[in-house]
Amino acid sequence: MSLSEHLESTLEHALPSLSHFCELIDLNWIETSLHQTGKASIRRRKLPAEHVVWLVLGLALFRNQPISYVVEQLKLVFGTTDYCVPSAAVQARQRLGREPL
Repeated sequence: MSLSEHLESTLEHALPSLSHFCELIDLNWIETSLHQTGKASIRRRKLPAEHVVWLVLGLALFRNQPISYVVEQLKLVFGTTDYCVPSAAVQARQRLGREPL
């Protein structure tokens, strides 16, 4: 089964809230893929690499939702504010690239 078929199957059983989404994937998978590709965050950004992986997965599952909604629901932003401008999320995705995914 291809990744897109897995994602569509998951979407059929998706919870109405994204908050439970993080429980579905082992954190070690994300950390390992980031370290193996040299994409792990060295400095603490507002949207670090491991959070960007969650963002990309969330966007794949909830593609009808805006980036800002997915970021907010998954609580991906570090710092004093939980808001992230969409352009920052786009730049973070570009920095990450596709290798870790």
